[in-house]
Amino acid sequence: MSDDRAPTLRPAAPARRPPPSVVERIAHRAEVVRGTTVAALRDPARMAASAWWSALQGDRRARAGTLVLALLVALTMVGLLLPPPLGHAEEALRAPSLAHLFGTDASGRDVLGAVVRGAWPTLGGGALAAFGAGTLGVALGALSGYLRGASDAFVHRTIETVQALPALVVVLIVEAIVPRAGFGTLIVAIALSRSSEVALAVRAEVLRTAALDHVLAARALGAGPGRVFAFHVLPLGLVPVGALVPFAFTAAVAIETAIQALGVGRVHPLAWGALMGGLRAAPSAWWLVAFPALFVALAAFSASLLGDAMRDAADPRLRGG
Repeated sequence: MSDDRAPTLRPAAPARRPPPSVVERIAHRAEVVRGTTVAALRDPARMAASAWWSALQGDRRARAGTLVLALLVALTMVGLLLPPPLGHAEEALRAPSLAHLFGTDASGRDVLGAVVRGAWPTLGGGALAAFGAGTLGVALGALSGYLRGASDAFVHRTIETVQALPALVVVLIVEAIVPRAGFGTLIVAIALSRSSEVALAVRAEVLRTAALDHVLAARALGAGPGRVFAFHVLPLGLVPVGALVPFAFTAAVAIETAIQALGVGRVHPLAWGALMGGLRAAPSAWWLVAFPALFVALAAFSASLLGDAMRDAADPRLRGG
């Protein structure tokens, strides 16, 4: 008895894509690097502003931190309009009084005037260092998390090495390498030391985002690697950056003040740390440390308060806590 059934046709196996050529791999990496560079220069400030606005709408900590930081910014603007305070030798090391509310330093300068005038190099330097840490951290973290392979291993080990070193050691290494190091070199060194935290957070988010369904769907629909990275991976990978910028500012101000107070870095003559360093020559002049340290503590506490609120606003599990 013959079998009249038609033979079953098996579907043809899908054709395998040939491995990318060397030129395609180089073009892929170049596209990713270009997108990362644009995002690193643009997105830290944008993400911080977005996280700040989200936190400001429903968190009292964000409003309190913003108010104190706004007052410090106003103090900085006033200090930029004032001339540098002049010293009078006959009034050196006067204790706080009605004539000099914060006392005077060893050169006879009014400490209150020096604190107001020194707000820009201290707070402005901290803000520049925080922005530099965000920019460098975004670039390194995104490249490390997306390129994988040898590039990821090299960048990741570099980030971990920088994170393992104390900030003071990083500053001393950078200032020893750079010829004619100045105050700007100190800011760059602080940014380098604080970028590792941002880089590790961005790398972890990029690794998580690259495996999400919508990213896999975009690849399956034929989107190029650069487009997938720029439009589907990087925007979600930058979510933690906004909340980390205030903490980077807090650390930068504290590190800058400590380094200048100890006299081991490039000292700006008007910075609060340089004013606090005058205590080494006059150990009994407690006001040289007390009042600048009070303003440093206000800046650090308000930025940390704002950072906590921004972190909670970015995390749905913590929102409204």
